[in-house]
Amino acid sequence: QESMRQNYGTFNGGIFKLFPNLKGEKDAMTEAMVELYTENQSRFTTEMQPQYFYSPRELSRWVRGIYEAVNEMESLTKEELVRIWAHEALRLFSDRLVEEDEREWCEAKIDECARKWFAGVDFEVALKRPMYYSSWLTKETRGIQHGDLKTFLAARLRVFYEEELDVPLVVFDEVLDHVLRIDRVLRQPMGHCLLVGDAGVGKTVLSKFVSWMNGLSIFQIKAHSRYSLHDFNEDLRSVMKRVGVEGEKVCFIFDEANALESGFLEAMNALLASGEVPGLFEGDDYNLLMTACRDAASREGLIIDQEEELWRRFTSMVQ
Repeated sequence: QESMRQNYGTFNGGIFKLFPNLKGEKDAMTEAMVELYTENQSRFTTEMQPQYFYSPRELSRWVRGIYEAVNEMESLTKEELVRIWAHEALRLFSDRLVEEDEREWCEAKIDECARKWFAGVDFEVALKRPMYYSSWLTKETRGIQHGDLKTFLAARLRVFYEEELDVPLVVFDEVLDHVLRIDRVLRQPMGHCLLVGDAGVGKTVLSKFVSWMNGLSIFQIKAHSRYSLHDFNEDLRSVMKRVGVEGEKVCFIFDEANALESGFLEAMNALLASGEVPGLFEGDDYNLLMTACRDAASREGLIIDQEEELWRRFTSMVQ
């Protein structure tokens, strides 16, 4: 824990350089983050659910989320700071939990840590639910009111189903929550999420809507009874080249029904972890890819001769 305090205290110190009036909150925020992280890590284990796995990456994502929310702000109050801190905590820790009593415990623990470590804060304002943050109504990520968000999304959803679906969608509070969760993930580097729920509840439709809102193309494999790992690898090569060579922004939606064999999941796991799939580009495929990457870099005014550097650029763009 001491090393985490030192490392993330340094990162938090970078954030507070933007707001000298709040530099005294650096240690409080760091302590609150480390305590909440360790409490969740102790309370929820992979024996309960496979996604109850916690690593210091959670703290890195937390710092990044706070920075993205505040870096364009001209000023920041303590209440706004605590609210952004709590919102990111909800997304990182509460969203993965399955049972209602687990989410209630997590929300209470967030409030408890905030009240314990932050001083001189109006917590009735800072911790008031619901917490909505988005960049859709402004150029930067900002807290928004429930009514404003609902009105905005209702209007955009009407356009979306007229253009894309021809199926009317109803906006209720859970839709607002899920749409903002998906949006937050898709805007992050290496952003990916696992959506769990009964068939037909809107997981794919909402993912397509958020992608449409952010100007992302949708990619889904067209699986059939004779669809093989060879076909899947061809599809992966195609979509990776669209992103890593042509610079297209793509949301890859992989449905449970698409996982026809274990090799599909192994490939997806590798893609999410590193931006590449071992053995996917070999021989002529690799040579053609390097030529295309070199041409793409040249069009952007970059001269890159080393294949290793071209490959790194390609995989980083895929991620």
